[in-house]
Amino acid sequence: MGGLKFADMIQERVKAIIAYSGLNDSAFAKKVGIQQMTLWRQINGERKVSLETVMAIAEVFPEIDANWLLRGSGSMLADNSAQEKRLDNLIDVISMQQETIKNLQEKIKQLQNS
Repeated sequence: MGGLKFADMIQERVKAIIAYSGLNDSAFAKKVGIQQMTLWRQINGERKVSLETVMAIAEVFPEIDANWLLRGSGSMLADNSAQEKRLDNLIDVISMQQETIKNLQEKIKQLQNS
């Protein structure tokens, strides 16, 4: 564990998630539903990171690998290959729909000009 205690390691991972979120501490606490002072005390070492905080983060940020958050194993972001594939499929559907709309708009113009 390289000199850091287990609790310190979780604090560092929570700080990394806050940085990832792009939010300041106050906005992050509000988003996950915990008191800002509670979060501040936890990430600054006055209190240990609580299970409540960990669960709130896991609920609000499903893309964060819970195993990484708790144990530091793997990478911060969960395997999103299924989500990425779904997004790619949705993008394809949207593109096809946009093309259909364009074609229908052209047909409407032709009919109006007839």
